[in-house]
Amino acid sequence: MKPTDLKWSIRGVLVRETGAFVPFNYALLQDLRVWWKYYQAEQKTPIIVQKPKRRVACHPRAVQPHYLLWGAMRQAGLKASGPDALADIHVYFKDQTYLPDEAEAPAGLNRDCTNISKSKVAFVFKEVFGYPLEVDPRTSPPPFICKSEINGRHDGYVSTENCEPQQGWVYQKLIRTETPDGTVVDLRAVTLFGKIPLIYVKERPVKTRFSNTNCRCRLAETLDHLSPEELTKVSQFCQKMNLDWGGLDILRNAEDGKIYIVDVNKTDMGPPLALPLNEKLRSTQILGLALREAVDFHYPPALDSS
Repeated sequence: MKPTDLKWSIRGVLVRETGAFVPFNYALLQDLRVWWKYYQAEQKTPIIVQKPKRRVACHPRAVQPHYLLWGAMRQAGLKASGPDALADIHVYFKDQTYLPDEAEAPAGLNRDCTNISKSKVAFVFKEVFGYPLEVDPRTSPPPFICKSEINGRHDGYVSTENCEPQQGWVYQKLIRTETPDGTVVDLRAVTLFGKIPLIYVKERPVKTRFSNTNCRCRLAETLDHLSPEELTKVSQFCQKMNLDWGGLDILRNAEDGKIYIVDVNKTDMGPPLALPLNEKLRSTQILGLALREAVDFHYPPALDSS
């Protein structure tokens, strides 16, 4: 990993772009061991797309191996290039909630996806699905969710009393996804131009529902969890967010049966650590096939591309 991505110290790891800090402890060491095992296995796994490689320029920096897109690009036969002029596909990859307008930049994946704040997600969600996610913390009956606008903070909590809204925070409906054995379920839907090739079904204890640590994870077929009508709405949502590649956190509320898109991540790490190794490798192959099909359709290769 390049020093511009992560900053290591004797206390832990700092993600430079988001400011997230992970202290060194036994859990982190276990996570690093699991990730390293996947990284080594992925490098030895034959590339599933049997087509000529295509050249990719990543802006403003390369996609590192701890991100889900890295494995998908490898399996898709998308090779990082040198100068931008040599690339026939551009990928915009910056781990920040707000980005400057990239209108003058070459067309490419996520060029126009410049705002993935929680309030933006909630606004577009209501516009597309017709029912709200956000609540007014001053008047809505508790409990409800309070969390930062900024992506990747994992600082949410459940409020049991009304409060005045604070700048930089959003307030959302508490979506009931609890299971009988004390976990909450989160559907991480990987999206490509509005289509969902697969879903990671993630579970974590109720008491740590806002963390990024899962106790169980499995790979699932999209139609096992989302109806065709819901998939149409999800596609419309992605279009309005200008999201070409990314991960959606989708929750199905046990109280009304409706789905809620609560988060958008265009630089998601993965595959999830709790996912068994064979399913990690299978998921990157599924994503590689879908990614290559999508980029070849939206950015057709030149006749002399190699």
